[in-house]
Amino acid sequence: MSVRQALPMQEQQFPFGLNVTSEIGHLQAVMTHRPGREVERMIPAMMNSLLFEDILFGEAARQEHEHFRKLLSFAADKVLEIQDVLARTLEDEQVRQWFIRDVAYVEGLKPEIVERLSGLSATKLADAVMGGLEYVDGSYGWSLTPLPNLLFVRDPLVVAQQGAIIGSMARPARRREPLIMEYAYGFHPELRLRREEKFLFDEFAKPLYQHRKVLPGLEGGDIAVVSDKVLVIGRSERTNEVAVDLLANSLMNTSTIETILLVLLPEERALMHLDTVFSLTSENECLVYPPLFVEDSPHLCTVVRKDIRKGNVRSSLKPSLLEALKDEGLDLKPILCGGRDPIDQQREQWTDGANAVALSPGNIILYERNLRTIDELVKAGYRVVTAAESLAGGRELFQPEKKTVFLLEGHELSRARGGPHCMTMPLARK
Repeated sequence: MSVRQALPMQEQQFPFGLNVTSEIGHLQAVMTHRPGREVERMIPAMMNSLLFEDILFGEAARQEHEHFRKLLSFAADKVLEIQDVLARTLEDEQVRQWFIRDVAYVEGLKPEIVERLSGLSATKLADAVMGGLEYVDGSYGWSLTPLPNLLFVRDPLVVAQQGAIIGSMARPARRREPLIMEYAYGFHPELRLRREEKFLFDEFAKPLYQHRKVLPGLEGGDIAVVSDKVLVIGRSERTNEVAVDLLANSLMNTSTIETILLVLLPEERALMHLDTVFSLTSENECLVYPPLFVEDSPHLCTVVRKDIRKGNVRSSLKPSLLEALKDEGLDLKPILCGGRDPIDQQREQWTDGANAVALSPGNIILYERNLRTIDELVKAGYRVVTAAESLAGGRELFQPEKKTVFLLEGHELSRARGGPHCMTMPLARK
């Protein structure tokens, strides 16, 4: 059993208060992770196990990510970096030792590796658990593998209402990430949460693995907080219905959420999470990958509506997500990722044309390479702020009353197979 189950409770001190009840509310605070040495230590032989299709040029990725953080700061008052947050958390010696013990538990570390970690400062320990820890004998290999997927901070934790949903990652390469998030949120002087009240779901911390034939898989890229009453969750390559049902049972007792709309996605690498094919852009618009969501498509995704209001989970089928959302009072106009050409749709879905993050209703960030998707946004009344314009300008470019797509160059970042939504963990929206 993980020692996390025995950690003492802490009072919430986050200055904004964790609060996310939509995907589009004005962004107040957000967590990110700049591409660090973990992306530069990956070699071709590691790509498959680390879930990458290419190795990244770290310097270019960092430059693009700094621009991304600038765009986020147009709306948000706090743009936090998870490595800095973890390092600050680990300055507490007792917390540091608990964390090392838990890393050892999750990764099955030998005592000599635990001893090495124990000798590191808080800053170097945070760097080691994210950037990797090499063997000390001069041979090539890893005592702790790097975490290049942590760039996509959305996946190991999602804030919903005033609490946190801790991910249960589907692949071994990412199993350390929820642990990092739980410690960051549980013990940071400003972010710390009261466990029993604020951790809405944390199956990862429970001894489930030896008791279940199918392990729970739940990743944040599959979760959309569309309102204070409704979650949309993708059943995907990474998230399964076992975890969704566990989450539903947890939410009955910890939140005011009444409905989960479970989208039955094809289990394909290209469609690994819901946010690769669907994201909200305004109060009445969304970006969609057309084959899965546009009426009359032969590939239209069925939706399971889970009503969790009566103390048990009651399920019914809906023919499509847009229809299911309309029944919940959210009538969305779809904006087509890639436009109407099937080739453009597939190409731009691959480069995250449906993966936008909202700064406020109608103000979104998107990779500039998705030209056909941008054309569709312009048709829908969005003005365009180019990457060059936002790099040269400042916060005055953000005009909440005007629908705007802020373009991010993202040529290097997109090679990691994740977009602006994947790279953000909103902490507070209003």
